[in-house]
Amino acid sequence: TYFWNSFKVVSISVIISIVMISMSSYVIARMEFRGKKLVTSMLYSTLFIPATAMTFPVYRLVNELGIYNTPVALILVYSCSGIAMSFFIIKNYFEIIPKELEEAAEIDGATYAQTFWKVMLPIARPGILTAAVLAFINNWNEYYWASMLVIDKNELTVPALLGQFTTSFNTKYNGLFSAIVV
Repeated sequence: TYFWNSFKVVSISVIISIVMISMSSYVIARMEFRGKKLVTSMLYSTLFIPATAMTFPVYRLVNELGIYNTPVALILVYSCSGIAMSFFIIKNYFEIIPKELEEAAEIDGATYAQTFWKVMLPIARPGILTAAVLAFINNWNEYYWASMLVIDKNELTVPALLGQFTTSFNTKYNGLFSAIVV
């Protein structure tokens, strides 16, 4: 069940974050508007904020939403945690796609949304999949939030379960190493 919990939480959060990020990175990469550099800078600046600095606000938000000790709390946090890195990868991928493809779709009568979904998204699939795989690996291995936001033994993820083998005074090495191998 721990593997299923991890897979469920990580998969849902990666899907949510990649959908949000691919749309926003397309807009940032292709449209000109006031504040574009500010938005991009703010997104990149989140790379420099450690998870520990966000502990109290995230914990308070999760408690006020009433989702503490549920997988939804991890999905919410994981969906937002890797935005900057995925945004960086996908935005740069959209920027290298020739603008002539968009112009050709526009001439053929495609709307902006159709151009995104039917022309640009399939071409950007390698960049999007790269970001999705990196987000999946990062979320799968994440221990900090998993051990803080979910304490119910039936809802633990694999990294949080591994933390259960270590206490203040003792480490159950045989169980820990067996779980790591699996």
